[in-house]
Amino acid sequence: MTNPDKDLRIAQLEMKLAEAEEKLLRQEEFFQMAVHDLRSPLSAIVVYAELLMNRVMGDLDNRQLEPIRTIHRNCNNLIRMAEDVLASAKVRAGAVAPRFELGDVTEIVREAVRSLQGLADAKNIHINLQQPEVQLQRLLDADFLTRAFSNVLGNAIKFSPHGGEIRVRLERDEREIRVAFTDEGPGISPDKRDEIFQKFRRGDPGSVGGHGLGLSIAQYFIDLHGGRILVDGIRGRGSTFLVGLPAA
Repeated sequence: MTNPDKDLRIAQLEMKLAEAEEKLLRQEEFFQMAVHDLRSPLSAIVVYAELLMNRVMGDLDNRQLEPIRTIHRNCNNLIRMAEDVLASAKVRAGAVAPRFELGDVTEIVREAVRSLQGLADAKNIHINLQQPEVQLQRLLDADFLTRAFSNVLGNAIKFSPHGGEIRVRLERDEREIRVAFTDEGPGISPDKRDEIFQKFRRGDPGSVGGHGLGLSIAQYFIDLHGGRILVDGIRGRGSTFLVGLPAA
């Protein structure tokens, strides 16, 4: 025997839930559009900052260049944040589907280094890329894997001190292609090493600020390739992020 009052309450709750979901969807769509539209003016600021840093518009002394370098660095950080937010939204919506083609992992790593060289230069950080002579080929989605490596390397740059060094090492055995990113930052406590791959987690209290999406997105894209990512190191003596991809 049905209960009319109970059925009515269930129907009302289902209607409220549907309205809330629709409202949340509209808010997320608006937020995504706003974030997307932010990238163009930020990119323009980055270009003009680079022109000033390269003295294209006239000579500047170091005292004048320092705030320009800060503008350049922070605008690049905002662009990366916008890209991570948009990528995270696509992941949540299930709109991310890899397109695998035969590619060279070494070239993907090189592209990630090239894309972040400006950020490293702004902090006078040397990126030491150690790569084998042979190509490290496998099926991959170049865009997704470049984003994954860029996020890991960007994290290393963010936490590295001025004038430091980041070592990026590639190697391969019969089972796996490995890419290791070693920085000279503050390191990560053992009890935080799993948390930093979760959304909106940023490691130890007092660490450099961030939005906490980059590593979770990197892990997602690496998972799509059947790979793994983990972190090791000693607190106060830097971290090593190791990405392993099946060689086959």
